[in-house]
Amino acid sequence: MKRFLFLLPFLIMLSFLLLFPDTSFTCAASGLMLWFETLLPSLLPFMIISNLLIRTDLLKKWIRIPAGLWHRFFALTCDGAYALLLGFVCGYPMGAKVTADLYRENRISKKEAEYLLTFANHPGPSFLSSYVCLQALGQKALILPTYCIIYLANYLCCLLFRKKADHSAIAADTCPPAGNEKEISIQSPLGEILDTSIMNGFESITKLGGYIILFSVFQGVIKKVFAPLGPVMYVMCGVTEMTTGITALAGTGWSLTFLYPMLLGITAFGGICVAAQTKSMLAGTDLSFGPYVWAKLTNFLLTGLLAFLFVEII
Repeated sequence: MKRFLFLLPFLIMLSFLLLFPDTSFTCAASGLMLWFETLLPSLLPFMIISNLLIRTDLLKKWIRIPAGLWHRFFALTCDGAYALLLGFVCGYPMGAKVTADLYRENRISKKEAEYLLTFANHPGPSFLSSYVCLQALGQKALILPTYCIIYLANYLCCLLFRKKADHSAIAADTCPPAGNEKEISIQSPLGEILDTSIMNGFESITKLGGYIILFSVFQGVIKKVFAPLGPVMYVMCGVTEMTTGITALAGTGWSLTFLYPMLLGITAFGGICVAAQTKSMLAGTDLSFGPYVWAKLTNFLLTGLLAFLFVEII
């Protein structure tokens, strides 16, 4: 039964591809262009450089100075803080990818990796400002409030799931003062490490492209089947694939009181497509996906509530 339920969406998409080839082509092309024009140039360089830094063991040297900040406010080791920083700068799904890479390289424990997944994988500032606030809502004045709401809700998730932190790893995490670093030992030639990092980056970004194209086609199915239900169809689009769903919701003409909390909630949740991308980043590890799912549902509620309170206050 589980196998059938897993394959059912793909059987539905196959039927959609055969019955509506023109619409299917448009949906797939839209997903492909989103990947090619946005994700490929924005994420691939970060993926390559991130892999390179992890494999050359340069992380603690870069982030040793604010060690107390990571320990006290986030309950993270210095290595774990790198996943948090990359997740913040790059957005989905870099937080999950770097977390999984650090765990594979034995830089962080399993417990810390699963704790990181509850708050290190979130939308990046460029996506929030350019896509959500300017393109979807058309309101530049909402950029700063959106930053505050999204990242405050994310930090609240960090506090709520703090019991999952690896406090023993934090206690053992000593970042040496400047000038006392040990010489970095690199086992493989730098050229080989760079080649491996590039191939790893291309493998990861290609996976993301496949997921985006599949979910873009699935959104076409939702629009065909649930078009008569109006608002339900728009919400389902947002929950399925965040980016195109946000565009669909923004075109509904709903009042800001309802639209803004819904858009930010869906952005914080990331959609099923981002969840699938995140799951793919964890491939080859024994990390549990459950903490991520529960944290994203919690984040959806917290973000929606904060956004609603903000709209009501102004």
